[in-house]
Amino acid sequence: MLKNNLFVKVALGSLLIIFLRVELVFLDLLPTGGDMGAHIVPTKFFVNELFNNFKLSGWSQDWFAGYPVYYFYFPLPPIITSLLNFLFPFSISFKTMVLISQVLLVISIELLMRKNSKEFSFYGFGVGLLYLLTESFTIFGGNLASSLAGQYSFTYSIAFGNLSIFYLLKSKYKYSIEIASLLLGLSVLSHLIPFMIYLPIFAFYFLKSDIKIFKKISAFLFFLFVAVRFSFSLFLNLEFTTNMTYTPYTQLSDLVKSDVLPFVIGAAIYIISSKSKTSLKAISGFEIYLLSISIYLFFYGPESALWNGRIVPFFNLGIIILFFNLLHFDIKNLTKKIQGKYPLLFFILLINSYFMYLYYSKWGNTYSITTISVILIVLFIFLISINSKNFLIYTTIVSLTFGTLSYLPHWLNWNFSGYESKNNWADITTLYEGLNTLEPGRIMWEPNSDLNKYGTPMVLMTIPMFTDHQSVEGLYFDSSITTPFHFLTVSGVAERPSNPVGGLTYINGEFDKGFRLMKDLGVDYFIAYTSSIKDKANKDKNFNFLFSNEVFNVYSINSEKVQLIEDNLYVFESPDFNERLRNAVLREGSEQSFFEAAYKTFKDELNYKIIENYDISFVEQNDKNTELLISDLNIQNELITFKTNKPNQLHLIKVSYFPNWKIKNGYGPFRISPSFMAVVPKDELVEIKFESSNVEKALNYLSIFALFSALFITYTYKKRFENVK
Repeated sequence: MLKNNLFVKVALGSLLIIFLRVELVFLDLLPTGGDMGAHIVPTKFFVNELFNNFKLSGWSQDWFAGYPVYYFYFPLPPIITSLLNFLFPFSISFKTMVLISQVLLVISIELLMRKNSKEFSFYGFGVGLLYLLTESFTIFGGNLASSLAGQYSFTYSIAFGNLSIFYLLKSKYKYSIEIASLLLGLSVLSHLIPFMIYLPIFAFYFLKSDIKIFKKISAFLFFLFVAVRFSFSLFLNLEFTTNMTYTPYTQLSDLVKSDVLPFVIGAAIYIISSKSKTSLKAISGFEIYLLSISIYLFFYGPESALWNGRIVPFFNLGIIILFFNLLHFDIKNLTKKIQGKYPLLFFILLINSYFMYLYYSKWGNTYSITTISVILIVLFIFLISINSKNFLIYTTIVSLTFGTLSYLPHWLNWNFSGYESKNNWADITTLYEGLNTLEPGRIMWEPNSDLNKYGTPMVLMTIPMFTDHQSVEGLYFDSSITTPFHFLTVSGVAERPSNPVGGLTYINGEFDKGFRLMKDLGVDYFIAYTSSIKDKANKDKNFNFLFSNEVFNVYSINSEKVQLIEDNLYVFESPDFNERLRNAVLREGSEQSFFEAAYKTFKDELNYKIIENYDISFVEQNDKNTELLISDLNIQNELITFKTNKPNQLHLIKVSYFPNWKIKNGYGPFRISPSFMAVVPKDELVEIKFESSNVEKALNYLSIFALFSALFITYTYKKRFENVK
C-alpha cells in the first residue's frame, strides 16, 4: 500500500533534510544568525565544563558579570550536542542538533495525525511540513524561522509534547505510557512553555485512561526522574531572574497570522456548512484544546512571566491540524464525485507545476542544487502516487508549502554557512587577536544592528569563546539579575542601544554617566564601533586607548572587582519565601523587591548601597588609616579567591549574586546592589565557591530514587502479569 510505501517515506525524509541544507550542516563552520549565533557560547561551555563533569547546570563568568548557566535555560539541546560531539566537531554537532529538532517536529505531527498508530500519514507529514515552514513570525517558537532565530529549544519541546500525546493515546506499544511520560519529561528539559501547554491535556488523558494503577505510578516516576531536578530548581530560584516585561499583544490579528488565516476561514466555513455530524467526528480533543487554551491565554491569561506572544505557535498548530483533519475526512468523498481519473490528474499536475515554478523562480538561481533536488523529489512523489487521487492532493500541500516561501532558504544559507564565510569576518578575527594580547578582563561593547554583517548583531557575545575575556552582554537575558543594570549602562555609551528590558529609564546619550556605571559594574575594557562613540571615548581621559583594527576601537578602564564597603548601607529585609515566589511568578508582589530598591540607587547614583539580610555585628572596627590591599585575585567559573589585608570587614565582590555561592570561612555572601555579592571574611585568604544547594542535592537523590522505583514497579508488574497469565 502507498500509505506505507518505503519509497514515499524515504523521498519525504530526503525532501526535508535536503531543503534544510544538510550539506551546510556538515561543514565545520560555526552557525550564526539571530540568537543562534550567540547560543553557541553557553552550548560550548556546557560541552566542555558541565557535560564532561556529569553536571546539568553550574556557573559561568562568560556573560553578565557571571550568571547561573542552565538553571533557567534548557539543558536538553546542549546534552544532545554533547553526545553528537563524540562523533563530530562542535560546529557540526550544534547544527546537527538544530537539524534534528526540525525533523523531529515534522515526525511528531505526522505521528499525531495517524489514524492508525502503524500507518504512515502522508497528509500528516504535509501538515508538519506546512507548520514548520510558516513565515509569519520569527521569534515566538515552533517553526523553522523561530529556530533559525535561536528558538530550537522551543521546537524540541513541542515535538516531545506531540510525541507524548501520541504514545499516550495512539501507540499500542507495551510500554507506551512509560515512554509517553519520559517524552513529557524531555519536553520540560527542552522548554518550559510548551510543557505548560501540554501538561493539562496529558494529565487529563493520563488520569482518564483505564491503565492499571501500577503502570501509572511507574510512568509518573519516570517523568519525575527526567524532570524533577531541573524544573524544581528553576521554580525555587525564579526570583533570581530578570523580568523582561515584554508588552503583551492585544489584537486578534496578533494571534491569527496571515499564513493561517485561510485555514481559520476554511475550517469555519466547513463546520458551519456541514450537514453531516459524522464528518465533525474528524475533530479530536487535542486540536480543540490547543485552540481553546491559546485563545484564553492570549487574551485573558495573567500578565506574568509568560509573554502571550509565545502562545501563537500553539494556535497555529491547532488550527492547521483542525483544518486538515476535516479535509482528510471528506477527501475520499470529494475525489469520488469527480468523474474520471485523468481530468483530475491533469488539474493537480497543473497546480503542482505552478507552485514548483514559483519556488524555482525565487530560489533556483541562488540555490540551484537544493532547489532542483526538491523539485525532482516532489516530481518523484507525484509519479509514484499517481494512482492515488488522495495522495496526489497531499502532494499539492507539499508543493504549495515550497512555492509560497519568501525568505527561509536565504536564512538557512546565512546561518549554516557560518561566521567564517561572512565577507567581513576578518574584522572580528583581528579584533579577537588584539584582545588576546591583553590581560583577561570584563568587556562592554557598543551594540549596533549593523554588526549583523558579521553574522548576527550579537556577534561580540562570542568574545568568551574566542578570547580569554568575558562579555558583559550575553544572550540569556532572563537568567541573570545583572541584565537590567548592563543594559541601563550600555545605553549611555552606544549610539543606537537596543534597550530590550522593559520598565527601565535608559540614559541614552549620557556618555559620562555610562562611564561611571561601567566602573560600578567592574568593566575592564570597552569596545567602540561607531564614529560618534569613538570620538567621545578619544576625548575622555577616563578611556585609555589600546588599539584599533580600523573598525573597532578598544579602550581600557580602571575599575576594581573587589572593594571595601564601610558606610552608607541600607539593610533590605527580604519578604518571606511565598511573597518572593509570588513576585517572581506573577510579577505582582505586594512589597518592594530588592531589585526595585537596587535599581533606584544604581540609576540615580545614590551614595549608599542596598544589602540584603545583613547583620552589622559581623564586622569589626575598621582601621581607616590602613588602605585596603587585594592580591592574588582569581575569578574562575565556580571559584573566587583573593587575599585581603582587612579580614572581618565587608567586601564587595563584583560578581553576580546567586544563593549557591558559599564562603569558606566568613559570613555571606549577601546580595548587594546593584546585583553583586558582599562577604565578611574571617581570614586574609578568601575562598568563595559555587556549590550545589542542599535542595538540589535532595532533588538529585529524588531523581535517582524515582528511576529505580519506576524500574522496580515495572519489573514487578511484569512478573505479576506473567504469573497471572
